[in-house]
Amino acid sequence: MTTVPYPSERHAIVVGAAGSIGRMLCEQLSASGLHVLGVDLATIQAPQGYDVMQGDVCAPSPLLCQRLATAHLLVLALSEKVLLQALPGLLPHLALDCLLVETLSIKNTFATLIRDVSLPQAVAGLNPMFSGDLPPEGRPVVVVPYQPDAALDDLCERLESRGMRLFTLTAQQHDHAMALLQTVGHSMVLAFGHTLAASGVPLAQLIELGPPPFKVMLCLLARMMTNHPDVYWEIQAGNPASATARENAFAQLQRLDIHARNDAHVEFLAAMASLRNHLEPAQPQLAASCRQLFEVIQAYAPGPMGEGAGLSSHRDRIDRIDDQLIDLIAQRLDIIREVAGSKKGSSTAVMQPERVRQVVSRCTKRGRTLNVPAELIEQLYHAIIEQSCQIEYDVVGGPRQTLLDVTPEVFSQTGVR
Repeated sequence: MTTVPYPSERHAIVVGAAGSIGRMLCEQLSASGLHVLGVDLATIQAPQGYDVMQGDVCAPSPLLCQRLATAHLLVLALSEKVLLQALPGLLPHLALDCLLVETLSIKNTFATLIRDVSLPQAVAGLNPMFSGDLPPEGRPVVVVPYQPDAALDDLCERLESRGMRLFTLTAQQHDHAMALLQTVGHSMVLAFGHTLAASGVPLAQLIELGPPPFKVMLCLLARMMTNHPDVYWEIQAGNPASATARENAFAQLQRLDIHARNDAHVEFLAAMASLRNHLEPAQPQLAASCRQLFEVIQAYAPGPMGEGAGLSSHRDRIDRIDDQLIDLIAQRLDIIREVAGSKKGSSTAVMQPERVRQVVSRCTKRGRTLNVPAELIEQLYHAIIEQSCQIEYDVVGGPRQTLLDVTPEVFSQTGVR
């Protein structure tokens, strides 16, 4: 990740800064070089890198109105209901060159509003396709350009500089895509959860006996329960394409039920073959990823609700994690061999000091959130990257350099020699 060399006098306000998406955008926009003010009705603990203000955007204070007048970017990371209540009180204070951005899960209502109300400002929508507590590097973000201009180009460059992958859609394309990407999956997980709750079987017993697919579904359900219910309500009720998506999913369940009740084995096999064909050519890689996911689920699975776990059980879990580590390192080195072939074909140097800095910095930051010592991460990645470079030298050729020769400052804190 890099910091975009834009003028340092540009200001951004992110409303909803206490939420996961608002907080993530505060952090990422600040890291891109903007002066960021995070605003929320809730109290926000003093963060690093940006300012915060407690306030009600539905009744903005004089101080907030002053800050709005100087903002180059206003991000409304709010629910649709609150956003529509707040807009009339915010718009009169915005400068003409301020880019207005929403982060709604569904875009159709806002798109209609922007079409019917002629705003002088540039307007866009964002939808990060991940929760804000996850690192954004490499993850997709949908951009909906309602009224684009150079300010939106500026924002997109900043987000890309932080490692996010941007995809531009219209509001209609966005909502149709979300019906498949979110409505169907969320509704199935919720139905799964309600079925378990209505069964009367103790959850602890189900967890202890459950196979990996069951545990994955249960983890998805638990993850959904950490977010505000309104997020999922807007996806199900606010998207005009959601009803059709649920109807189609329900029809497939009914089809399966008919096959099973009528002993239609041949029809069932034909349906499975059709799915297999639909998944090609991604099926092998998806199946391999699922196997790794199952291993992770099993490795972190508790004993009888966390009690009675003996030393042997702990060691088994550690062994499974070690197996995963070796598998992942092997996959990384295989990709490095592909990179080496690409570098040889394009006459690209093996040593890329800035890339080394980015990798170690990103992994160290991620490790910090998981209480993994920075020294351990630096030592681990010194060994991994050094081996990767040697693989590339074997393919590319040329004089060899060591990491400590090229990027000594990256590993100076850990005693690596």
